[in-house]
Amino acid sequence: WEEVAGFRLQEAAARRWAHRWRAEWGGRPLRDWLLRPGAGRFWIPVEEAEIWAARSCTVEDLRLADEAVRGEVTLLGVERAQVGAEPTFRLDLYSGAEWPLERSHGLRLARGDGSDVRTVWEQSRSYEIIALARAYWASGRAEYRDAFARRTASWIAHNPVGRGPNWASPMDAAIRAANWALGVVLFAGADGLEPVFWQRMLANLYLTGLYLERHLEWHPRYRGNHFVANGVGLVYLGSLFRGCGGDRWLRAGARILAEEIEYQVGPDGVSFEASLAYHRLVTELFAYGGLLVRLNLPARWTPTYEERLRRMYRFIATYLPDSGEAPMIGDADDGRLHAVSARGLLEPRRHALGLPDEFWPTDRFPRSTAFASGGFYVLRRGADHVVVRCGPVGLLGAGSHDHNDQLGFEMVLGGRRVVSDSGTYAYTRDLGARYAFRSTAAHSVVQVGGEEQNPITATRPWRVLADRTRAECVAWSGAEDVPCFEGVHGGYAHRASGAMCRRRIRACPDGAWEVLDRVEGTGREALVWRLHLTAGEVSLQRHPDEAVAVLAGDPPVRIRVVTPQGLGVRLARTQASERYGERTFRPCLEAVGEVELPVEIIATFRIDA
Repeated sequence: WEEVAGFRLQEAAARRWAHRWRAEWGGRPLRDWLLRPGAGRFWIPVEEAEIWAARSCTVEDLRLADEAVRGEVTLLGVERAQVGAEPTFRLDLYSGAEWPLERSHGLRLARGDGSDVRTVWEQSRSYEIIALARAYWASGRAEYRDAFARRTASWIAHNPVGRGPNWASPMDAAIRAANWALGVVLFAGADGLEPVFWQRMLANLYLTGLYLERHLEWHPRYRGNHFVANGVGLVYLGSLFRGCGGDRWLRAGARILAEEIEYQVGPDGVSFEASLAYHRLVTELFAYGGLLVRLNLPARWTPTYEERLRRMYRFIATYLPDSGEAPMIGDADDGRLHAVSARGLLEPRRHALGLPDEFWPTDRFPRSTAFASGGFYVLRRGADHVVVRCGPVGLLGAGSHDHNDQLGFEMVLGGRRVVSDSGTYAYTRDLGARYAFRSTAAHSVVQVGGEEQNPITATRPWRVLADRTRAECVAWSGAEDVPCFEGVHGGYAHRASGAMCRRRIRACPDGAWEVLDRVEGTGREALVWRLHLTAGEVSLQRHPDEAVAVLAGDPPVRIRVVTPQGLGVRLARTQASERYGERTFRPCLEAVGEVELPVEIIATFRIDA
């Protein structure tokens, strides 16, 4: 009852605010209100919004905008799903079922019916607003403006506060608010939008601010990207309502961002969640949220904040290969704050797209670098590029977006991806698949005795139950021509054999790359060594003490695997996900058998001339 009463009080307060706004400003252009004395500023200047939108419109923006006009959506592996011209924003894109208007904070999110609440939350984030504004100001066609108004009004009508999935996640409410706030700026000068529309939209945004300040996703230890997004939402809303009820939101959001960039991002600039895709997301959150802080509370924009943000950018610039397509280490669920780059939304592995430009390092393709506190090591030589995972379990041991991938790697040779990580196919849609894609077997590592590196279960899909691995780098060289990494983990040290996994990855002087695995310990163990390759045709020749695989393509790559007696090499097929919601298959080299420890396995990679 208290929660319901609280929502009703918030709703009444928002209506009162909007009624006062209508009485004072309803007869004047909305832009006058946005430019009132003491008003907040946005990284898109209100005075230049129309020009900015028209000049930055791309083919991909027009595609997103046209889909919105037609009542379609492309998200999370679903192409052009029909949601209607006035969507409820509660239609599950996988199951086709409508999520109910039950009490939001008691809603069961894992339903076991093939649904995934993320498909609803991602729709609700309203990524299409920037594309609709760009299309409108570039073409002058009213259908884009009308789609913006129609979709916004429909969201308000079908999502009463405190009911249904779209009030169950404060993070997603915050991201929606940020995109709606930009919608106010971008469409403020459009003809044909009545004061009553703006009154209702501003009332809902004010209501969202009241909701967020009461439902922050704070935890004394395990707070992550959700809490950062809460802060960003408050900064956007505080900027929009600055001087008329939103100042406390602006101050609170600025404080959250300033504190969390030091709490959640290490001195090397790496997010502590052990996922490259989530690092990219929080970089976007800190960047755009920080820009608003710099514009509206410049004293809160500190040299410490800017330097940490620049290091986050440097990490991205380092782990991206020349193709611009990021490795998929850790969870990769395609989340964004904005679709400033519509192409980046459609091609989510392109992590550089859609981020503010000013924080990139001047050397966009830096040399081999160890990001030790974050647990990532990047080896580069020419067009060759290797990213290795070796470090603490993310989120201070909780492992919400971790995989069992310690000492795992992705490899690019001659500009071509050769070894690929598993990606992230599903969350609540299929908890069994969620477990499988996180598991040791889904990564290019050694598995001992059929066990997981760290214990995980399908019933706790956002937790690592213990950090047995304690992975650490024991040797590193960033030499330009022959970079080398060596690391060790103890994920199997509890077994009778005391097995320890050690891996060395080095660039050889002759142009090849060598991956040497050594499993130390005593006694007999069942081992599976896996090397997950990118999709393509693979031929395999077996010899008594080695196997040679050739991955066809441009360029072709020859992989020589030397194994001890007792381990036989075979070619298997395993699952992969290039983007959330899509599942494909890829070739995998496996060395399988029982051996006496210690043993060594050596894989040599060479472009096949």
